[in-house]
Amino acid sequence: MLVLVTTDVVLRYFFNAPLQWGRDANGLLLLITLFSAFPRCWDRGQHIRMEVFYARQRASLRIAADVVSALTGIVVFAVLACGALYFARYMFVTEETAEELMIPLWPFMLWVGVCAFVLALRLIANPTGRESTESSRNVPWN
Repeated sequence: MLVLVTTDVVLRYFFNAPLQWGRDANGLLLLITLFSAFPRCWDRGQHIRMEVFYARQRASLRIAADVVSALTGIVVFAVLACGALYFARYMFVTEETAEELMIPLWPFMLWVGVCAFVLALRLIANPTGRESTESSRNVPWN
């Protein structure tokens, strides 16, 4: 994605010849990257929250806030998963493609649905968004 964006910027501003399909490809790559990272970010507690208020609360209030976030996330991502899977079917039937990049879009929408479903399941399995210390010791990159 970095090479694609850099190439497109150089071609656009220095040669006035942008990649016609660059924005479509970049958007799809960004979509895949973002949705693929959501479940792991939740499990590691690296999701977005208001740290200014969150860090000043007692542990019990932080856990309650995480559970409320999880419940909200379960609803949002379950609905997103259902909608994405339904829309992926529609995109497959209508053979929808990107504007400039003439590839089918349904696999990308299917991936969004699968990732949203996985995140909803992770929210159910780990409502506080905390990784256990036992599992983090077994992973070499932690």
